[in-house]
Amino acid sequence: MNILLLIIISTAGVNSLLMPPSPVGVTTSFAMARDNEAIFYNPANFEAGENFKLWCSYNRFYVSMYSVSMSLSKKIKSIDVGLAIVNFDYGDIEWRPAYPTEDPLMDYSAHDFSIIVGGSAKISSQGRIGLNIKYIYENIYVYSDYTFALDLSFSYTGQKFGLSFGTSDFGSKITLNNEDVTLPARLNFGGYYTLKKIVGSFDIHYLVNQDALEFGLGVDVPIHKRVALSTALNYRESLYPGFGLVVNYGGLGIRYGVAFYPHGLGMINTIGIGLEF
Repeated sequence: MNILLLIIISTAGVNSLLMPPSPVGVTTSFAMARDNEAIFYNPANFEAGENFKLWCSYNRFYVSMYSVSMSLSKKIKSIDVGLAIVNFDYGDIEWRPAYPTEDPLMDYSAHDFSIIVGGSAKISSQGRIGLNIKYIYENIYVYSDYTFALDLSFSYTGQKFGLSFGTSDFGSKITLNNEDVTLPARLNFGGYYTLKKIVGSFDIHYLVNQDALEFGLGVDVPIHKRVALSTALNYRESLYPGFGLVVNYGGLGIRYGVAFYPHGLGMINTIGIGLEF
């Protein structure tokens, strides 16, 4: 049982926060996230409308891992306000000790759950600030704990380019079975440039507690007034590609994203639907 607890603690820390809760997350999400999706990635880019906007997404990861997310937003006077939830299910996890047998001895379950209250506002004609307050709950095996974290970002938008910088998932530690584990806090920087109708973008993320660097380079290309394609080359320990499709029809938006993660971890498929009412 002590070995099992070591395995549980080593995989804790709400690492699902690094997994995309919506389709834009497989491309350059910090620079290019817009509308309700931006509340998950870059609150400074989050903009609500005079009407309510609802966003729902289903995201399929390795084997039995999946997540669902939902967000609701509305402009209240001069402030864009949003409420979002993300539930990430790790599925049934097999415990396979290396010795004396590699056969699975037991299965245990794990999931993460987040509630996000976010808002953004203009601070100048071209500048915005965004803030998220997150309630984060993690349950692994029979152990659970919760914490709070903050996202804070700033963005500048010009005629052809934009820049964003900020922090995400900074908060207190989660304690499981008297062991403290840290959240995957990040420093983020991103930007984009528009050349005619093609948009090139980049993201850079520094994982503070892991002392690791991640980045992405992306291109968005409209192929119809209602349809656009996106592609990205991402780095997380090694390079992997990501692709996206966007379809907009009036107040209805549909997004699909797919990425091929390294180290044989498999394909991520994520689809989302947005509705204005």
